[in-house]
Amino acid sequence: MVTDFVPLTTARCRLGEGPVWVPSLRQLWWLDIHRDTVHRYHWQSGKSEAHALSDRSTFVVPCTDGSAIGGRQKGLCRVPEPERRAALTGPGSVTVPVETGTPDTSLNDGKTGPDGRLYFGTRDLAQRRAMGGLYRLDDDLVARRLADRVTAGNGLDWSPDASVLYFVDSGDFLVWAFDFDARDGSVSRKRVFASISEPDGLPDGLTVDAAGGVWVALFGGGMLHRYAPDGRLTEVILVPVRYPTSCAFAGPGLDTLVVTSAYARIEDAGETPSELDGAVLAAKTGAVGKPIALCRTPLSVQDT
Repeated sequence: MVTDFVPLTTARCRLGEGPVWVPSLRQLWWLDIHRDTVHRYHWQSGKSEAHALSDRSTFVVPCTDGSAIGGRQKGLCRVPEPERRAALTGPGSVTVPVETGTPDTSLNDGKTGPDGRLYFGTRDLAQRRAMGGLYRLDDDLVARRLADRVTAGNGLDWSPDASVLYFVDSGDFLVWAFDFDARDGSVSRKRVFASISEPDGLPDGLTVDAAGGVWVALFGGGMLHRYAPDGRLTEVILVPVRYPTSCAFAGPGLDTLVVTSAYARIEDAGETPSELDGAVLAAKTGAVGKPIALCRTPLSVQDT
């Protein structure tokens, strides 16, 4: 399937990641991880802005109090409200430590679940050993491990009825599925949902549409895969960049598919990126996203 993708803004990221629609602000947020920068696109005006973060963040999710939570290498920190500061920045002290005893791991992707809790994965920095895990941030501000033996925890999202959690392990080229209980945030019955062929690219970010379709960005493959809820590959969506990193549904009607991308590997190989490499691409695919939940567990204001 060939879809007409266009760049949402003129911004280009060495490693664009973590697109998240913020319905209360009608904004799309995403990160340039290599430049410690968060981008915000104002949907109504079409204007975008970029703000420096105090440290490298792997994801940023909005909270119910107007602030946000950022994922750092070894834990979670509060990101101040944009209304209180011009930038989504701050001292960035980690207030919820994670895997501090294992220096070779890092937080990676994260997302708010349908229950309002934050869930995130960790990875072996070398992406060789199954040292990482899947975590949940509880109301007592403790990150609890839900699953072990993760090589490179990456994109995650839930089925429309919140009964299934999908979770990418990029290191094993797999998308896992878990039974999910929204009452207590527990997971069970881990099984392989999709296995990606290495020539197709590295499975990276993931989103689920309102019909239950699972969309996976294939880093290095220049495409997305869409899977039916039963795991059947239903669509291959070509994108005009070599390294798509993640995807999400955005806009007031959640009817625009946005895809972040990167050019770091192209540049590091001594090649010249195209005009679209590193862009946030947007397209109408006919699919619609699910309602977006805000994180119900803001962190302490002590770091603002």
